[in-house]
Amino acid sequence: MRRNNLDLKTNEKDRKATWLELFYDLIYVIVIAKLTHHLTHPHHHHITPTDFAIFMGLFVPVWWAWTGHTLFANRFDPDDTFHRLLTLMQMFGAVMMAVFIDDAFGKGGVGFALSYVFIRTVLIIMYLRVFISNKSLRPVSGRFITGFSIGAAIWLISVFVDPPLRYFLWAAGLLIEFATPWVSHRLLNKISVHASHLPERLGLLTIIVMGEAVLSVTNGISTTGWTVPSVVASVSGFLLLASVWWLYFESLERSLVGAEFGAGQLTIYGHLFVYAGLVIL
Repeated sequence: MRRNNLDLKTNEKDRKATWLELFYDLIYVIVIAKLTHHLTHPHHHHITPTDFAIFMGLFVPVWWAWTGHTLFANRFDPDDTFHRLLTLMQMFGAVMMAVFIDDAFGKGGVGFALSYVFIRTVLIIMYLRVFISNKSLRPVSGRFITGFSIGAAIWLISVFVDPPLRYFLWAAGLLIEFATPWVSHRLLNKISVHASHLPERLGLLTIIVMGEAVLSVTNGISTTGWTVPSVVASVSGFLLLASVWWLYFESLERSLVGAEFGAGQLTIYGHLFVYAGLVIL
């Protein structure tokens, strides 16, 4: 009997990230790079509490948009033509997020919100495919469709209201989406995330973000010249990044690769702080 492309993929062995997933990560790193520049540039690399709050307010939806597709692909990944087209559409939405992210708490707020709504709508279509084609997975896919649809609808409503109410609606929509996997915890435990694919996906984004940090080191020394303080700062910065790499990937190999994740929520949500910390670093 031919296997349905939208069956669970969490039991497949030796599963690796696809070329499309690598391209997908690259698009999001561009968004994160623009967000990093927005964090430090206005105050000459001195981060104020307001800057940090704005950064986190924008970083969370960007991270959540990346996480949504990553977890769908981890569990299903049909890798057919329609799935690839839907993934490319999400990537286009991420490009639009990058366009509007510099002024997302200003005139670009409508564009940023619509970009997020577009990404979530495409993700909902992905889950609809699962819902229609696989009856046994409808309890899970149905909950994601419901929760994500409510969250996206609240973000869409935010387009028609002025700040600061718009930002409260963004937060409300995200909270509903965050809660959706938690209320589905028992169901998700039955379809554990892939034991090797998920750590690889998390690690790939980590290493690409760290590459952006190395680029910051090289840009810093190129703009200040070869002075003793700049060389000491650059060497120290690189050693710091190398230490973070060592610590993170040693922990990844020891604790995550091949582990029994269940719903994997502690690992997934915990990486919000890992990625935010790396970007700020």
